Amino acid sequence: MSRQARLGLVVLAGVALFIALLFILANRTFLLSDTYSIRAEFNRVSGLQTGARVLYNGISVGRVEAIQLPASPGLPISVAMQIKDDAKHLIREDSRAVIQTDGLVGNVIVALTDGSPSRPVVAENGRISGVDPFEFAAVTDRLFTSVSRFDSVTVTLTQLMQDVRTGEGSLGRFLYDDRLYNETVLTAQELRSALGNLGARADALVAIAQDGSAAIESILRKVDSGDGTLARILNEDSMYVALLQSANQFSTISEDLESITERFETAAGYMAVGAFRFSENMEALKHNFLFKGYFEDRGYLEMAPFEIREQAISETYEDLQRWERDLYRRELEMDRREAGSGGTSAATQGENDPSGSN
Repeated sequence: MSRQARLGLVVLAGVALFIALLFILANRTFLLSDTYSIRAEFNRVSGLQTGARVLYNGISVGRVEAIQLPASPGLPISVAMQIKDDAKHLIREDSRAVIQTDGLVGNVIVALTDGSPSRPVVAENGRISGVDPFEFAAVTDRLFTSVSRFDSVTVTLTQLMQDVRTGEGSLGRFLYDDRLYNETVLTAQELRSALGNLGARADALVAIAQDGSAAIESILRKVDSGDGTLARILNEDSMYVALLQSANQFSTISEDLESITERFETAAGYMAVGAFRFSENMEALKHNFLFKGYFEDRGYLEMAPFEIREQAISETYEDLQRWERDLYRRELEMDRREAGSGGTSAATQGENDPSGSN
C-alpha cells in the first residue's frame, strides 16, 4: 500500500472518530433529541452551571439550558431546562425541581420529583416550583458555633473540677472535708437509734391495741349474754317499747312546739303591721294642722324614712330627665353641625371640580 493510501485511511479514520464523538456528545446533551422547555425559580442555585444534567428519579431526561439573573435584588433566579419529549408526560404542574449534588463531591444537578397523575402536564415554557438547595456552609457555621460553645463549657467544667479537687465550694467540701463525713455518720447513727425507738414504741402501741381489742371483745360478750344496761336495751322488748313510746311523746311535743312557734310568728307579723300602722298614724298627726305646731315646737316634725327615699328617688328621676334633655339637645346640635359641614364640603367640591356644569 502506498504512502498516500495509508495517509488517506488515517484521515478517514480521524474524521469517522470525530463524527462519532460528535454524535455521542450530541446524544448526551440531547442536541439530536426532540425537547421542550420548562422553567423553575430558585432563591439560590449553589454553583449550578449551564449544561448541567436534569434527572427524573435518577434517569437523565434533559439539561440546563440557561440561568437567568434576576432583574433586581430580592427576585428569584430563573433556570430554563430542556426536557426530552419522551419524559414530557411525567412532568406535571405540581412537580418540583430540586438542586442537588451528584455524589459527595460531584457536579450540581437538577432533580425533578413526581407529580400527581390528576394534574395536567406542564406546557411549553411552563413553570414548576423550585426547591432551594441544602446550604452546607450554614450547617458548618452552626457546627463551628456549637464546637466553640462546647469548648467554653469544657473550660468551665475543667475549672469546676479543679475547684472540687482543691476542696472549694459545697461539693468540694462535701467530698474532701472529713467533718462532713463524720457528721453524716453521726446523723446515720442517730437515725438508726430513732428507728429503734420507733420500733419499740410501735410494739407498745400494738400491745395497747391488743388490750383494747380484748376489752371490746369482753364488752361484746357481756352484751351478747344480756349483762348490763346496754344488753337489756338491745335484748329486751320492753325497753324497745318504752323507747318507742318516748319517741312518740317527743314527736307530739315537737308538733306542739311547731304550732306554738307558728302562732308566735303570726303574732309577730300582726305586731309588725300594727307598729307600721301606728307609725303612719303618727306621721299623719304630725302633718295635721291641729297638731303640727306642737310637733314643730318639740322638734319632731321630720320626714319619715319612706318619705326621704321617695324624695331622693324623685330628685334622681328629675336629674335623669334633665340630663336626657341635655343629651338630646347636644345630639341635635351635632347633627346640624355635621349637616352644615357636609353641605360646605359638597359646595367646595363642586367649585373645585373642573368637570362641573360649566
